[in-house]
Amino acid sequence: MGMIHINRDRNSIGKFNDQDVADGLKSGRFFSTDLGWREPMASWEPLSTFTDLPAPSEESQNDIFSADDLNGHQDPVVIEPAWERGEGNFPARTVVETVRQVLSAPASTFQNMPSEGGVIKPLLFYILTGWASGGVALSYQLLAALINPEMVFGEAAKDLSMPMIVLVFTGIVFFLPFLLIFGIYLSAGFFHTALLLTGAAQKPFVATFRAIAFAQGATSVLQFVPLCGGYLYPALSMVYSVLALREVHRTELWRVVLAAALLFLLISALVMGAIFIGLELGPLVGGKQ
Repeated sequence: MGMIHINRDRNSIGKFNDQDVADGLKSGRFFSTDLGWREPMASWEPLSTFTDLPAPSEESQNDIFSADDLNGHQDPVVIEPAWERGEGNFPARTVVETVRQVLSAPASTFQNMPSEGGVIKPLLFYILTGWASGGVALSYQLLAALINPEMVFGEAAKDLSMPMIVLVFTGIVFFLPFLLIFGIYLSAGFFHTALLLTGAAQKPFVATFRAIAFAQGATSVLQFVPLCGGYLYPALSMVYSVLALREVHRTELWRVVLAAALLFLLISALVMGAIFIGLELGPLVGGKQ
């Protein structure tokens, strides 16, 4: 067997023989999620898939690897994004710092984000950012509706007074958090299913949920931008979701991109199906009237 090359977070650790790798996995020097490669493998795979390794040596049984890194010095454990550190009671600066981390350095941010820890913190972050930015985006729509109701409501605008228009938008803003909760669970569920189909899901659903919540929550602030923000948000939300899932699941980028493509095709098929059913049922409903 050839030497095994080991890579962690896209940084080379070195090359080791089978016994070294087995001992390293036992002692904690290596992680099962570290990527390994040796000839004639076609691609890098997690060390957990190297099932032909020998048994750990007796020396490694008592050699528990410390927090010192492979270069012999100790680095502090950094937990990102800032919201995960639980600093303060929902401070605005922590939200701003988390958004900055995700948008400016997604790779390092999601590399240092624990894949476990529950869904409450990321869900709260997603609701707060989504509710604030969504409320602002709706206020832009309300302003447009008050200026030109037909541009927003079409023919139905003839039956709507200004107080009614304000009431409609107020109701949407009130129920927006519930829509966000439903949407994030649906999005994470679809994404995780697609990751399972492409073999990219190296961790459970909660890891996918946390990555999607922080990625989509941070990118939702683009809705603060008038006119073009509503178009930028969906596109960049998908891009940052892909980057986040690659880091959290420690998998190849192409697998996550393929999962995103499958998700896009599924959503497109559902939309087209709904349109087709609407076109088919429209004449029937109209005929009954």
